[in-house]
Amino acid sequence: MENVQTQTQTKINGPRDVFLELWVVGTLYLSASFIVTLLFQYINYFFEDLANPYSFSQSTVRWTVAILIAILPTHIFVLRLREKDYLAIPEKREGRLRKWLLYLTLFIAAITCIIDFATLVFYFLDGELSVRFILKVLAVAVVAGGVFWYYFSDLKRTSPEVSKNAKAARIIAVVLAILTIAGAFFISGSPFAARDQKIDSQRESDLQGIQSQIIYYWQKKEKLPASLNDLADSISGYKAPNDPETGALYEYKITGNLDFELCATFSAEIPKDNGTGRYPLKNDNYLWEHGKGRTCFERTIDPALYAPDNQNIPKPAPLQ
Repeated sequence: MENVQTQTQTKINGPRDVFLELWVVGTLYLSASFIVTLLFQYINYFFEDLANPYSFSQSTVRWTVAILIAILPTHIFVLRLREKDYLAIPEKREGRLRKWLLYLTLFIAAITCIIDFATLVFYFLDGELSVRFILKVLAVAVVAGGVFWYYFSDLKRTSPEVSKNAKAARIIAVVLAILTIAGAFFISGSPFAARDQKIDSQRESDLQGIQSQIIYYWQKKEKLPASLNDLADSISGYKAPNDPETGALYEYKITGNLDFELCATFSAEIPKDNGTGRYPLKNDNYLWEHGKGRTCFERTIDPALYAPDNQNIPKPAPLQ
């Protein structure tokens, strides 16, 4: 009798079952966490935080989308696989590991909802509520509350067959997750746009470096270089960089004794959000604001700020 019971228990909670149960729960936690993270980024994008203009991050959105695309399909696949196992062997639904994981999920979801509500009450009493904060509280409440409701209903279900309400809830959750992920491409930009932004960011960095070298050259020689080739230094190893995409030299032109112009051809316009004029990229530099195509930047050296080095050398005292 004991051997039969042991064999039955092994059949219900074999290594394969343990792996699948842990995978379902683990991917559920990750999916829910990253869905909330993505919703937070939506809120940061559409509702700017003036105290923290960099709360929206395109990099965070892209990483979150990448992780969700990687783990969410596996969660759905393994979940359907487990449902087939339950139909074939109904006893598996009553396994200890599954029960423990279900109650752990309910506990985490319930604690999350309580903390979320307590946070809302605290900020309400503290008089610091804002639209951004309320939306983030709602995002956590919807995700955590949805998980709690679904698995609490699943825990009460006695039949191995999935009810119509549960199927409908799954379909709605999957559709909403897909829409949330798809919408992220509109705020993070397409992969092609991301590549253009990286190349343009390198162009901006190159121009900044060239500008610094021109100022340094002027401080040392009290004249502007005739061309960018004059900036070459065999000791420091500096050489004016070329365009990272075309390999062509950047345009440089002297327009006055203290005036010069740097030009580059950019792949894309610096993105702004919804016409508000806010630049969401973390490498913002308003001095290098540009559109798509050829853009020139006019610069004037201020001798008071960038005094030539010979003016800083103290004159020798006269002989007595």
